[in-house]
Amino acid sequence: MMSSKQSAVTVRMEKSRLTQARTLALRRKDFAEVHSIDSQLAELNAANPEVEREDTATDIMAKVNERNRRANLEATRKAEQMEAERRKRERKLAAAMRASNSPAPSALASLKIGISRYATDPALP
Repeated sequence: MMSSKQSAVTVRMEKSRLTQARTLALRRKDFAEVHSIDSQLAELNAANPEVEREDTATDIMAKVNERNRRANLEATRKAEQMEAERRKRERKLAAAMRASNSPAPSALASLKIGISRYATDPALP
């Protein structure tokens, strides 16, 4: 069949070809062919164990990449949500200031005033 000195690329190509042939045989319900292909795949894996190790390392890296991608998407979603909330608060504050026609104190100053009132009179809601 195949020599054990084949390159990793050739082995991967052969495994891919056999996997595709196996899928076709399953669709045709040709279980004898599936069994034959399974034995060829097992023989190929036994003759080239280093390729299998490389595949597992690649699989591990793919899983890490997928986990990091999901984490990045989640962090981006949260940052965008926080930014939207901040803009909403700013628009609401600007609308309130326009409605009152008074000079607008900074949002930080308003926050400080509210905190100091609460600190001096904890009975406030």
